[in-house]
Amino acid sequence: MASLVAMARTKTSSTERRKPAWREVMRRGFTLLELIVVISILAIVSSVVIPRLRGLSKGKADVACERLNELLSLFAWRDNAGSQQCAIYMNPDTGAIELWTLEPNPKKPTAPADWMPDRFVQPVLIPEGVELEVIADGLRLDGNEWRIVGSPSGNRVRIEMKVIAEGFEALLVLAPGAAMPTRVDNGKVMDDQRAALDLDARGMSREPW
Repeated sequence: MASLVAMARTKTSSTERRKPAWREVMRRGFTLLELIVVISILAIVSSVVIPRLRGLSKGKADVACERLNELLSLFAWRDNAGSQQCAIYMNPDTGAIELWTLEPNPKKPTAPADWMPDRFVQPVLIPEGVELEVIADGLRLDGNEWRIVGSPSGNRVRIEMKVIAEGFEALLVLAPGAAMPTRVDNGKVMDDQRAALDLDARGMSREPW
């Protein structure tokens, strides 16, 4: 019996002696080698993840720019050929850029016309991480609500929309009377195959189209 008690005391004393050693290991923190390994792993992960995030933001900005291009083209077509006055409207309720038209109320024919969103044109929502700068006739439009009204008489203002994201910058310019905007990426004018061509000037008057 006495020997068993002695063995138990011996094991307990050895365990108590080991406890301070483990506590000391926990207190000492990371070694320099461990820190170097952790920093190297973080650097490798960052080199893989950050470019993908930038590419994702760039892709979202390019899609937003294309949709704004379509919206400006529809606005220009409605303004040049349509009989109803139209406008580009930044809707504070939805946070989207929409195409609106001035329509009379069929229930109240004598009442003045009211601005209504175009049901056939999808609004453009600027994604997170993408900035939009809008300039109308030299004036920058700030805030969460603004409207650019067209002019069927041909006195439409010059509209500029700049889309900015990480590694991406594009400018859309809709000149007065133009049928569609001009896109400029990083100072380079992008060719648009939909642009009108003068076949006579190009010596192609007899070409089929």
